Amino acid sequence: MLWNLENIVEFTPAQFDLMSTVLTIGYAAHFAGLAYFILSRKNVAPKYRSMTTMSVVVMLSAALLLLRLDVSLQQAFTYDAASGMYVLSDMTYNHGYRYLNWLIDVPLLLTQSFFVLNIAKKDLFGYRMKLGGAGALMVILGYVGQFYEVMDPLGALLWWGIAATIPFIYFTAIFWRLTGESLSYLPAEAAATMKNIRYLFMFSWNLYIVAYIVPMLGDFGQSAEGAVTRTYLFTIADVLSKIIYG
Repeated sequence: MLWNLENIVEFTPAQFDLMSTVLTIGYAAHFAGLAYFILSRKNVAPKYRSMTTMSVVVMLSAALLLLRLDVSLQQAFTYDAASGMYVLSDMTYNHGYRYLNWLIDVPLLLTQSFFVLNIAKKDLFGYRMKLGGAGALMVILGYVGQFYEVMDPLGALLWWGIAATIPFIYFTAIFWRLTGESLSYLPAEAAATMKNIRYLFMFSWNLYIVAYIVPMLGDFGQSAEGAVTRTYLFTIADVLSKIIYG
């Protein structure tokens, strides 16, 4: 999988440690989130327990796949004493694990908020299909694009990224409208929380777009520094959009 940015660069020991550390923090945080949601589920009102169950699934899938990413990193690179760098071994780093995780988590995250929104039952299934389907389509289109992050970052990667942004704009508009309407009927404390959730959603999910763009940033985007930056951006976005939002 030489099409992934990480596989065309060499890392200094510091850069390699930074990569591994943030992935470790990522999966450890999600395992902690998993424990929290499991232990707190019995204290949640019955009507909201399905939402907590969805959070458990999100935490488990994110933790396992971030752990798999770290294992992939450790297997793909070996320390070369002669150069003092971490170089590619006979294996490769598979960035695609992130997309597998998002394909599981994104539809769940987009529909979690429906449990606290005043949506008619006859419309609920339709909204779930719209947001869940748009979220899955966004991930799939982005996944195809990442195959070109080395070969054609300003061509195919860019255009697949633009294509993935279309369903992103679609489900964001629906989410923003539905949650905005909820501010008028939710209790004051719940409305204040929902307002914060809306801003967190916009910040964390747009952070993914920034990370996706990194390989397009010329020499920096195709460097070890670019690879480290992208890993940090994606992992921070994961923690914010799943643990904090969830």
